[in-house]
Amino acid sequence: MTTSSPVPPRRYGEVPDVPIGVISRRAFMRRVLAVGVGLLSLEFLGGTLAFLWPNLTGGLGADIEVGAAEDIVSQFPSWAQGEPYIVTEARAFFVNVPAGKDLVLGKSATIPDPGSVVLALYRKCPHLGCQIPQLCDSSHWFECLCHGSKYTILGEKRDGPAPRGMDRFNVSQPKGSYVIDTSEIIDGPPIGTATFDTRSPTAMQHCTS
Repeated sequence: MTTSSPVPPRRYGEVPDVPIGVISRRAFMRRVLAVGVGLLSLEFLGGTLAFLWPNLTGGLGADIEVGAAEDIVSQFPSWAQGEPYIVTEARAFFVNVPAGKDLVLGKSATIPDPGSVVLALYRKCPHLGCQIPQLCDSSHWFECLCHGSKYTILGEKRDGPAPRGMDRFNVSQPKGSYVIDTSEIIDGPPIGTATFDTRSPTAMQHCTS
């Protein structure tokens, strides 16, 4: 009868010899736990960045392409006669400035392509933020129906409690197509600015539509 040699007991804290290339069960579990925590941390970080990073593919804060002058006229022929074109995505009135001036002066001119002489007016009233509707037919002014602030077709303040004229956005024309940069809101002209439309606001009826 053979008997096995007794295995000497290990001292407290002594680590048994492990063959090279083989990891212990405890080390394996630690690595699995570390990998799991790392993946969860990456998912949390990615989700946080996706939430905080602004989405500039469309809407206010992005570059909004309006199109070439001929594209605008094909969709809204009155733009060539001075009626502002509403760019909903930019929340702006796109004004054909020379045609708009002729409209106010009563000229029946048609200007289908004003080149770079355009304005992108922010439709948010500088007073308390109400949305300004379309140009008033009777006066050819913009009027905030909330508190009665009135602005010329160029966005210059003529009446009411607003602290300045209508704010606006920069417009560029790369490759012949108008682009409105809504990432920066530019303050409207100060009170008293009257480039060409100096009609008295007291002579203007309130816009009802």
